[in-house]
Amino acid sequence: LRIAIELSDLIVYCRSVRFNDEKIPGMYYDMSSFAENKVDKYMTKKMSASFARYNFLQLSRIYPKGARVDSSNYDPTQMWNFGSQLVALNYQTPDRSMQLNEGKFTPNRKCGFILQPECMRDPMYDPFDVQKLKVEPQTVIITILGARNLLKQGRGIPSPFVEVEAAGQEIDSQNRYKTSTKSDNGLNPTWNETFEWDVANPELALIRFCVQDEDVFGEPNFLGQATYPMKSMRTGYRSIQFQNAYSEELELATLLIHLEVRNARDDSDDLYSSIQELRQQMIRMNAEGSVMQDQSEELAAAQTRLFDLTAERGARQKAKSKSVRTTATRTHSNARSH
Repeated sequence: LRIAIELSDLIVYCRSVRFNDEKIPGMYYDMSSFAENKVDKYMTKKMSASFARYNFLQLSRIYPKGARVDSSNYDPTQMWNFGSQLVALNYQTPDRSMQLNEGKFTPNRKCGFILQPECMRDPMYDPFDVQKLKVEPQTVIITILGARNLLKQGRGIPSPFVEVEAAGQEIDSQNRYKTSTKSDNGLNPTWNETFEWDVANPELALIRFCVQDEDVFGEPNFLGQATYPMKSMRTGYRSIQFQNAYSEELELATLLIHLEVRNARDDSDDLYSSIQELRQQMIRMNAEGSVMQDQSEELAAAQTRLFDLTAERGARQKAKSKSVRTTATRTHSNARSH
């Protein structure tokens, strides 16, 4: 087979090479592969900037470790946060990781390619340094209103509850919330429960809704889920189509929510900074796993302080919203009188 040199020169191939952290950057066409347990040492605070820099210039591929003989999956969000372009999963396993993957690539007509957000294309990007992110943090307020046509496998009527979680950077992935359980009502359960949290990096955040059935033993049983990038969700009242574990739509099964998104720094930048510092402190203490009494008391004090600051900021924001509504009403009344 003869190949025209002029045509061959137009084609750029990826060459698989062994990763060497002393040779960053390498050639732009060099690509390295990592097993999930091998890449962990590069996703530390000490190596984070270096590995993110590598992914800024070259391609990396992550694949499940060989010990996953049951075809289970690792959480891909951390690899995405570090800029890895090819994060391989066991597609035959319909678990949370695959559902996050399907939600991540929902944009761009599910073609399998999405552009990395602008913050990750900054040469100084460091996934552990939230303070240097060139992204405006946002406050997410989600009200779970109700659901329709929830079916369980087999006979019986489900007792559903809804779980809402964020997946993204480490500080954002701590947000998980759960509604109350509605006994024996899969047709039209209603909750009217509101959850509010801050998202430090909305560009990388995914929001996952999961509806579960609580059985007679109090154990959860999967009914449906839906996962979307935060930047792809529109505010206001929204009807969400539930999907099965394989991310295929469940006919007629929907969730009604109200979504509000606002700038987290509005009129409370000092409180926002204090809240984020406390959250990072709690993440560090939980990661250390220490059970020393003095550190346990410190963690409890941090949790109490975090609760108080969050409540104070919420009160400020409510007062501001009430003031805006009052001003709008007065303006409307003056316009009518004239």
